[in-house]
Amino acid sequence: MKFILKDQSVQFTFAGEKYSNGKKNRILKNVKKQASAEEVMKVGNALSKLQKDAGIKSARLISYSDIQA
Repeated sequence: MKFILKDQSVQFTFAGEKYSNGKKNRILKNVKKQASAEEVMKVGNALSKLQKDAGIKSARLISYSDIQA
């Protein structure tokens, strides 16, 4: 048996006083399977600048895989 990677998403948690509880979660779907951590963080940092918040508090890559028998 093995895992077959089907899709990926990334969840960013942004910090900022303007958000309730001081943070806001955003999930972006369809992350390229070959994306590096640096590329994912570049996107997150760009979003943070556009949102004018205090930056990324955390980032989580979410993988969706099928199990092949």
